[in-house]
Amino acid sequence: MTTIAPILTGVAAHIAKYADAVAVSGGGTQIFVSGTPGLPEDGNPPEDFTDEARQCWANVENALGKAGAKLTDIVYMRQWLTSRDNVSAYLAVSKEMIHHQPAAMLSIIDGLVWPNLRVEVEVTAILPA
Repeated sequence: MTTIAPILTGVAAHIAKYADAVAVSGGGTQIFVSGTPGLPEDGNPPEDFTDEARQCWANVENALGKAGAKLTDIVYMRQWLTSRDNVSAYLAVSKEMIHHQPAAMLSIIDGLVWPNLRVEVEVTAILPA
């Protein structure tokens, strides 16, 4: 049986609700979701940043689902935003989607591969054995 246990040292708690580390034991299938932007099927990012962030997480959830996993199977997430101005809106959307405490990283960067993209998320998930 696979167990996923958040490790809390207290550092992450000063920033947001995520684990400082995650221990995975007992096997299972590892799923690596590539950096995923908030592009809908038509390939045009939404005008509103919150809608783009929600679409980003919907795309991640869809990729996980095709592997038989759920958002709750995420053990690590890397998140990139292109503007500090969007952090609050992004964290609100992330809180709607992620209810457990995976290990995480959030960075503000100069830009993504397409200049009109404002958010991208990459995750690692473990599908229990």
